[in-house]
Amino acid sequence: MKLEHLIKQAKTSVTCWSDCDHALTEVNEAYGAPFEAARDKLNSSLLLAEQNGIEIDQLQGSDSPFRFPDLGAMVVVRISKLPTPNNKIETIDLRIERLERELKLAKNERKRLLEQLKIKGHEFVTQKITTAFKHITK
Repeated sequence: MKLEHLIKQAKTSVTCWSDCDHALTEVNEAYGAPFEAARDKLNSSLLLAEQNGIEIDQLQGSDSPFRFPDLGAMVVVRISKLPTPNNKIETIDLRIERLERELKLAKNERKRLLEQLKIKGHEFVTQKITTAFKHITK
């Protein structure tokens, strides 16, 4: 495969990405931002209503008053509840913290070993190649 072919593929990819990025930005400004604001307001109102004694469970399921057949859509209400403080949960949280520290140490050890191998001149094989895109000034 020639470099010119890769450059052509890269240009096609970045052109498509740029067009998509601009379109998504326009869509987000026109529809996404108002939608997110409306959803945040509904979520806050639902939490406040639940705190004031309204049974939020009645807003779930197929009989939900949040079904709008005329719009062909409905609001799906998901309720997440946390248990009250419990010693078993605290114990597991401490265990998770310890394991996360151990994982971080293992990752650092791996990184250190990889750096040592580079210094000693070992060959590395390509595992995978990923791409990302970003805007640059013209």
